[in-house]
Amino acid sequence: MTGSLPITIGWGSTKDFNGQSFKLGRKITQEYADKLLLFDLEQRFLPSLQKIPYWNEMTDGKRGALLSFAYNLGVGFYGGSNFNTITKCLKNKEWSKVPDVLYLYRNPGTNVEKGLARRRVAEGKLWNS
Repeated sequence: MTGSLPITIGWGSTKDFNGQSFKLGRKITQEYADKLLLFDLEQRFLPSLQKIPYWNEMTDGKRGALLSFAYNLGVGFYGGSNFNTITKCLKNKEWSKVPDVLYLYRNPGTNVEKGLARRRVAEGKLWNS
């Protein structure tokens, strides 16, 4: 099926170490899931996130909040067409606005809004830590 959502496994990985998408029914161990998460973060997420302006000036909490945001919404969020507000805040180093801006990305009016709102609040707290 084209246009279908990707299969996720473990901590939300959509691809195996070799870059292949997961197939429905695939099972992995907790150890495999943990290693895959670390691989995803180090190899698939951090290289793109480190290109965000002022990344090296950010605290671990700020970088962690953006990593969580990217893991949920996609590594290419910075500069993406649907992410103008967060991109502008980060580009202009308007860091005090970031927690409120993160909260905008919760799909208001949908059945997932409540869960995403909790996640965005947690990311905002992490940003401020």
